[in-house]
Amino acid sequence: MAIKTKRFISSRKSCSCSMPGVWRAVAYCEGVVVIFHSPKACAHVARTMDINAQYRTIADGRREDVGPVPLLASQLEEKHSIFGGVERLEACIAYAVQEYAPECLVIANSCVAGVIGDDVESVARRAEELYKLPVLSLDCCGFLDGEYYQGYYGITKLLVDRFLQPLPRKAGQVLLLGDNGGPWGHYAQEVTRLLNAMGVKVLGQFPGYMPFKELPKVATAEAIIVLGGRGQTHIGLSTIAKLLQDKLGIPYLAEYPVGWENTKKWLVDVGRLLGREQEAARVLAEEQKLFANRLQDYLKVTSKKKTVLCIGRLLQYFHPEAVLTTIRLLQLDLMGVVLLNAYDPKEKQKMVQELGKHPELRLYSAEEGEALLEEAELVLTTHELQNKQIKQIFLPMLPRVGTRGELDFMELIYRRLCSRIKGGLSYV
Repeated sequence: MAIKTKRFISSRKSCSCSMPGVWRAVAYCEGVVVIFHSPKACAHVARTMDINAQYRTIADGRREDVGPVPLLASQLEEKHSIFGGVERLEACIAYAVQEYAPECLVIANSCVAGVIGDDVESVARRAEELYKLPVLSLDCCGFLDGEYYQGYYGITKLLVDRFLQPLPRKAGQVLLLGDNGGPWGHYAQEVTRLLNAMGVKVLGQFPGYMPFKELPKVATAEAIIVLGGRGQTHIGLSTIAKLLQDKLGIPYLAEYPVGWENTKKWLVDVGRLLGREQEAARVLAEEQKLFANRLQDYLKVTSKKKTVLCIGRLLQYFHPEAVLTTIRLLQLDLMGVVLLNAYDPKEKQKMVQELGKHPELRLYSAEEGEALLEEAELVLTTHELQNKQIKQIFLPMLPRVGTRGELDFMELIYRRLCSRIKGGLSYV
């Protein structure tokens, strides 16, 4: 019998809507109003995503200093699929201008608008002339011919093309590029902490978290720090960083500081990028001291504890290297790596090749791994396992970064091993 999991996402195919991507690209840009040319439910979905994110921020002990910008919907109905919805959009624009006095309007098109064939670009141009304010509209329509990142990067490119021009750059200030939970998220907080320790100021987080009036300040940054991830996120943000570099002459760093080794490299490379090698070396020494002291405390409990790593995510979403490094630093006894039944042969081979960089690892199938779990004192897994008798730690899609991210992960492992409760699931 194979290991049973609660759920699986094993397909490589993306199935998402471009409209939330448009929304997130400007969601906290004060002065902007966003219009969904869509049924009312589409705006409700985007707002629900924001509310969930706000709850996560509060639960993590952080808070948001500002609220999101207004989000309206033209509220297309069934009859508009026959007669068109241009008049609804024009009325919605008029309402937005009168009610909110925006400095910029952004229009996101739904798949309904795309099927109808409404000429939204013409509506945007007329509104811009009529109301004397910029109106941005992206030529992709919900699920019809786009997806989340096409909306996010498409609007970001329009912002760069229309509103950013070269300006004298100021030493000692950098721009954060990307989202990852915004300025209140762990990623931006940790990066800002490390940069501040080098004497570097963060001027803002682009695109979604800078007031519209402050967008020109982007051009004054000495450098750009990409809040990257993997796969499509990394490709898209790197493309935007390259666009900013080509247009404004601002260099950028697109590295993902997940895990202790990557964090050390990131600090060195940031110092080199900003010409602050000595400051970076000082901060790195301080972080190493902090890390070493905490690690010694954890080793009293974690050393030689029997551990199993279960992997079911595709390699493009989950790189095992950082987790394997943590296991090694904590001196856990890694009994084996179990490959869950989530892969087609091609994707499984990619993961096997990646794990093959560590010839000492013992790989097991889901069928073979079931017996292994019975011996384990701790299981690190990319998917929730149905076995309630084992102590599980769920590995996130977006792991925490920097020194604090690594120490938070180690702290969780330490606490789970200290706990007398048998079984249970913890989230990083």
